Amino acid sequence: MNSTTSINGIQLTYETHGKGTPVVLLHGFPLDAQMWQPQVEALSAGYQVIVPNLRGYGGSTQTEQDGTEGVTMRQYADDIIALLDELSINEPVVLAGFSMGGYVAWQFALNYPERLKALIACDTRVIADPPEAREKRQKMASLMQSAKDTEAATSMLSVMLATSKQQHAPSVAEKVKEMILRQSPLAVAAAQLGMAARPDVTERLKEITCPALVVCGAEDAISPPAEMRGIANALPNASFLEIPNAGHMTTLENPQAVNEAFADFLKGL
Repeated sequence: MNSTTSINGIQLTYETHGKGTPVVLLHGFPLDAQMWQPQVEALSAGYQVIVPNLRGYGGSTQTEQDGTEGVTMRQYADDIIALLDELSINEPVVLAGFSMGGYVAWQFALNYPERLKALIACDTRVIADPPEAREKRQKMASLMQSAKDTEAATSMLSVMLATSKQQHAPSVAEKVKEMILRQSPLAVAAAQLGMAARPDVTERLKEITCPALVVCGAEDAISPPAEMRGIANALPNASFLEIPNAGHMTTLENPQAVNEAFADFLKGL
């Protein structure tokens, strides 16, 4: 079911499916809730699956200030808490965050540990941007603030997908491109500024004691398997799984393997 609610001065759109233990899926940048479609279909038979569109994305609104000053990863996390409160979901949730959604998930886990039953980190990072990456994000944000569309952001596609998928699964590339193109340039700007300013949480991973699953595409060039294996090792109660035949966009490149990984993890909770 697609719904909209008013929280924290914005209109947040979200989907809910199924019944049971709440599982919240946080999309990446610059995407929306549709990137989780294969997982929603697989999980909704046994769980209450909640898939928000982060502020500014997928029909969710953002404030004028967000577009000029950025949205922090903590702000996105606060929006998720407000959504759960609005839905009267007080029990701890399973939270899955992909890429930028993972940055949001770290903030959720560190600031609201009592609301977290388990964590799934997909193709994400814990380090802050080095200066050159931060500068690149700020330049993209500036470009997006005056852009009419998000065409410039589609340049990311070449690093988001495994080489084999770019060659042999054009439908996946096309789906991701369409998702990027339907987003607001100001939402892209806001997220770029927020990611540029995000904190390094490496030293705080030991505080996240809930069960965790760390998932990474074998060909991920953005958050490489070796880096993500290190994240799993730093978390007190985590396992690591490498997804074959996938780059950064694991949920769409090899959905069956991701679905099986999620299902096995959830059964063990």
